[in-house]
Amino acid sequence: MIPSFPNAFAPFIRNLLDDVNRLIGPIHLVGEAPLCGIQGKPLPNTLEILVARPLTECRKRLLRGDHAEAVMGHKHNSLLLPIKEWTHPKVLDIGSFKSRPNHPATLEEDLLHRDVTVNAMAYTWPNGPLVDPFNGRQDLLSGMIRLVNGEDTLQQNPLRALIFFRFAMQLNRPMLPEHLGMVIETSLESVLPEQIRGEMDRILSLPLADEETQNQLRTLFASPLGDQVLPHLATLKHMDPGLSNEDPWKMILDTTLNIPAPADGEEISLLDLRWAILLGGSGLAKHTSQDHIETSLAQVNRRLEALEFSKRRTRRILALLRNLNGTTNPTDRQLKRFLQDHIPVEGVFRLMQAIATANPNLAEADRVREELKFQEIRNRCHSLRQAEHRLRPIDLALSGGEILDIVRIPPGTWLRDLQARLVDLVSQEPHRNQKAELRAQVQRWIVQQREF
Repeated sequence: MIPSFPNAFAPFIRNLLDDVNRLIGPIHLVGEAPLCGIQGKPLPNTLEILVARPLTECRKRLLRGDHAEAVMGHKHNSLLLPIKEWTHPKVLDIGSFKSRPNHPATLEEDLLHRDVTVNAMAYTWPNGPLVDPFNGRQDLLSGMIRLVNGEDTLQQNPLRALIFFRFAMQLNRPMLPEHLGMVIETSLESVLPEQIRGEMDRILSLPLADEETQNQLRTLFASPLGDQVLPHLATLKHMDPGLSNEDPWKMILDTTLNIPAPADGEEISLLDLRWAILLGGSGLAKHTSQDHIETSLAQVNRRLEALEFSKRRTRRILALLRNLNGTTNPTDRQLKRFLQDHIPVEGVFRLMQAIATANPNLAEADRVREELKFQEIRNRCHSLRQAEHRLRPIDLALSGGEILDIVRIPPGTWLRDLQARLVDLVSQEPHRNQKAELRAQVQRWIVQQREF
């Protein structure tokens, strides 16, 4: 049993799980929830639950129990119960036990169908026990990522090869060498491109900030498994390293890991910045011919289509790459044009910085100089964005002429100061931008003034 595991849940969630357990139980928490309980980490957005009953019967019981929001999920073997007005978790994902042909559907049989041992544990609500047939807890505590059932685990679902890497990077644990050998030779031919991209999204969304996880990412792309994910990187492995004495594909990975994370308010994610470099960013930054740029963008577009990126993400990644070959010393006018064209401009310069500072031969003083230069550009972008969104006196519901009619004194610096005061008020409380409200504010201002 995980000590005090139920106490990790807010009272509202504990009560909900108690009710669900009463209606369709016994229920067993699987997936990330037991991991979070063992590690003492915050709960995930989705709580995965296993039950013995058929899901259609579970839904009928939940509906009779005043859980009208319970709906069948889009994926097979999934019943969703959204948790309204809550942050973590946001939904209960209920599934029934899986089993092999001619085998009874039990909890242990279901866990056999999972990927790695640390993800093949279940906690029986509310008081345990922790069901751990493959010693996942010991693997987590001792530090080792293993497949649940070796080669059979990969044959059932080859996508588990990428999941194996993802858990190693997520938990910062080494991979069992003999299982790693099986994983990197796994064929992804039968896996849908959307599933490959989805799993890579999860990997590239991880911090990847320490040497261990970065080396695991390098191991992935050095292997035949990584060659299947990004075939164009595989072709670079046969290229001459040139004067840099570093393999081109390794430089792309180093650049990817070197991208500084976006700050709050920037209209791009670290995930898409990493994809932009992996899909062709380093090469595009070196082009000088517009024809070469368009040819390279067309190649990147084909790679995005092959991985079934959404149209929105495709447009954003291509917008980043199209502007990579621009100046590294832009004027405010150029930056304003980028913002007006909805180009994720801070992201463009984050990529430029990553490319400029990824060179292992770059002197430390030059590296610091590059980082300061690009930080100054991003600060200017932030100021311009704030100025663009800030209200101006012309945006007030009460014009300067109408204020003059109310106050009835000659215009002067007082008018500018009063309008600035009204702008600050409306910026904090936009609903006050009405003539009647602003007239009342001007009247209060008049009363407060002893002289103009």
